[in-house]
Amino acid sequence: MNPSREDEAWIERATALLDRSAESLDASTLSRLNRARQAALAQRRAAPRHWIWGAGLAGAAAAVFALALGLHHRIDTPHLAPPAPLQAGDIDYLTSDDETMDLYENLDFYAWLEAHPGDPSG
Repeated sequence: MNPSREDEAWIERATALLDRSAESLDASTLSRLNRARQAALAQRRAAPRHWIWGAGLAGAAAAVFALALGLHHRIDTPHLAPPAPLQAGDIDYLTSDDETMDLYENLDFYAWLEAHPGDPSG
């Protein structure tokens, strides 16, 4: 929001009035104000910043948690062999109409068969 001209004029008058009143302060008042200011600044510098430690610990805990999740996921993921490339005969099989329809109709069975290999003894 931009201040209007009336607001700007009021701000300028208030600033000038405050500047004039500050120039007319006596030495003891200026000294007291300066000591109070210095005490407030010293107290601010000496204030412990407990929230920095809390934020640092929370960030470290989040990083460790993310790392643990990443490693856990990486360990649990099975390393699958890449699929074999298609052979020339496979293309013919996939392009025939009757056999392709049979393949699509029995797709669940083929997925189950791949997941449960047969008994090698026969």
